[in-house]
Amino acid sequence: MRRAPIHASAESVEEAFYDAMRRGDLAAMMDLWSTEDEVICVHPSGERLVGLEAVRASWEAILSGGTIDVRPAAVCVHASAVVAVHNLIERITISGQMGRQVLECLATNAYSKTSLGWRMVLHHGSPATEGDSSAASAVPAGSVLH
Repeated sequence: MRRAPIHASAESVEEAFYDAMRRGDLAAMMDLWSTEDEVICVHPSGERLVGLEAVRASWEAILSGGTIDVRPAAVCVHASAVVAVHNLIERITISGQMGRQVLECLATNAYSKTSLGWRMVLHHGSPATEGDSSAASAVPAGSVLH
């Protein structure tokens, strides 16, 4: 049986989350989520997904689509002893059928401290616009980046 690592900080979970995404490691990514049923994930231009099974299915589909190189930047952290919210810019390089594309998304990740260490409870991504950051390009309508 696979044992999820215990993370001592929300920052550690976030680093592991983006590392798992870059490696396409669904099991490692899902180990980072809270085991509570009310976890939430919203991908850019996507619907609100509630619960671990819906979240897992969405990441499985996304990670099966090719390499995703995501680099977090401009992280703003709001934290207390048991809850942390990170707002950041995701710089995403996608290699696929259309060649190499560099896009930016705005993301909010929320973490909760549990008896098993820090765990992710929310990932929400939104397409960045020109005014949001140094957006490399617009996100194509209907695209799901992560």
